[in-house]
Amino acid sequence: KQLAAAVAKIQSQQQQMKNNFAFSFVEGTLVSALRNGDWILLDEVNLASPETLESLSSLLDGGSVCLTERGDVLEVPRHPNFRIFACMNPPTDVGKKGLAAGLRNRFTELFVDELEDKEDLERVVNTYLCNLVQPPVEQIVSFYLLAKKQAAIKLFDGANKKPHYSLRTLSRALEYTQTVLEHFSPDEALYEGFTMSFLTQLDAKSTMEMEKMIRSKLPIRRNVNTKQSNNSNNKNIRQINQFIPLIEPGDQPIVKSAQYILTPSIERNLNNIARVALSRKYPVLLQGPTSSGKTSMVEYLAKLTGHRFVRINNHEHTDLQEYLGSYISDNQGRLVFQEGILVEAVRKGYWVVLDELNLAPSEVLEALNRLLDDNHELFIPETQETVRPHSHFMLFATQNPPGLYGGRKVLSRAFRNRFVELHVDDIPEEELKMILKDRCRIPPSYGEKMIAIMKELQTRRQTAQVFAGKHGFITLRDLFRWAERHPNGVQELAEEGYLLLAEKLRKPDEKVIIRQVLQKHLTPAKIDEDTMYNKYFEEYQTEIERLGRTSGFEKIVWTRSMKRLFTLVGKCV
Repeated sequence: KQLAAAVAKIQSQQQQMKNNFAFSFVEGTLVSALRNGDWILLDEVNLASPETLESLSSLLDGGSVCLTERGDVLEVPRHPNFRIFACMNPPTDVGKKGLAAGLRNRFTELFVDELEDKEDLERVVNTYLCNLVQPPVEQIVSFYLLAKKQAAIKLFDGANKKPHYSLRTLSRALEYTQTVLEHFSPDEALYEGFTMSFLTQLDAKSTMEMEKMIRSKLPIRRNVNTKQSNNSNNKNIRQINQFIPLIEPGDQPIVKSAQYILTPSIERNLNNIARVALSRKYPVLLQGPTSSGKTSMVEYLAKLTGHRFVRINNHEHTDLQEYLGSYISDNQGRLVFQEGILVEAVRKGYWVVLDELNLAPSEVLEALNRLLDDNHELFIPETQETVRPHSHFMLFATQNPPGLYGGRKVLSRAFRNRFVELHVDDIPEEELKMILKDRCRIPPSYGEKMIAIMKELQTRRQTAQVFAGKHGFITLRDLFRWAERHPNGVQELAEEGYLLLAEKLRKPDEKVIIRQVLQKHLTPAKIDEDTMYNKYFEEYQTEIERLGRTSGFEKIVWTRSMKRLFTLVGKCV
């Protein structure tokens, strides 16, 4: 009986302990490698804090570490086969710091220069294109060296910066060529691979220069399609529907949105995205002005190929827990780790968009390097688990150009080079007319007037938002919101535009600018605030009288300011 009582007591205590918060010390990868004799690489070591690096001093001197956090008083036994390596980019790039002299002296330091030797490059090309009969090795190497030279002299990307071509750029072009050989001829595969890696991030003028270089330096037949042509009527452009059937479909229902208008520039951008998605290997960074359709293009393509679309919004306070997850309390009061949406997407093969990428802190973004690299792994520090992506997983990111938009940071060249970059330009005027007509159901004459108003307002600058540039008074989102109110007549078109554009401004003189531009382009419309608000307020009179009979609303005094606010909110609803 005493034994049975003791066993029952122990079982009861164990059950109680399960329901209490309990923490245990989990050894990290470095300590495990130290015990087991593994070789460990500290990647991007100069991104770590000085305090963290100084704690490794004894380890770098040939000693070990003591886990005082666990209460240990003895050092962890160091296996004789343990080796430690570190790598870093020079502290000449954004976010890269120099290491303290005392720490650098503890390493045997080696400088690895950029690979530019022709013989070495030819060996790289031969290795990647081993399945091709007589691969054009010399031509590819000559093109790569010329592209690097021109990038430093005359080429510019969509943000008017010099593009950065590296060995990773060349390797991805070659790897992609090898991957798509089952779908295209060798000439076409070569063209697709080098277009994807070297061309898509450039502005219009540089795109034409790079197009000429690809076609003149690489052995590509003249009849291979010129997909990057700026001529939207070019019948030789490979259309997006020739790529989509080649993309392996996901497990979601395939949805083709009738509301999504495929203009020529949108088709070209979708074509570039679909080209990368065909390989399912490389992350994609879409950079362009606000409201240019970056996120919506990825969403459209994801639904068209049956993949679940997930959007993660970044901000200046984004931390790694929003990506990877954190510990929470479950229903029994136990502390459990709940995985973040990025981990779920990696496991289940979602298409993820990291929106406004350059708003997130650099140290958070650099933690994703392992997932962005070609080995495609996601490490979760809290659980010490390494997650390998589902075969359908694709990572996209979007950002506005830094310098033109407030709060946007310049990403390091090393970080950006891990993406396949795509430049997305402003939607051309003719295509805007098409979208307003086909999607918003606005008469073409109204659409032309609205675009003319937008163009004139973009030449003005707000004194309160100097750094907003041409988007201070109106953006494309404002234009589409204006059109979706479906005004009836020129007078109503002017009034709806005033309600949407002028009433978000604080300064009366800036409201006057909006009124003048609207009345200039929408004659004979006249905008008088008192007349306008009285008219719209009368339309809500029946609803207001009903609310007045409801308890709690009878004390509202309908001043001019309250009528204005009620009308503005009512129009939005």
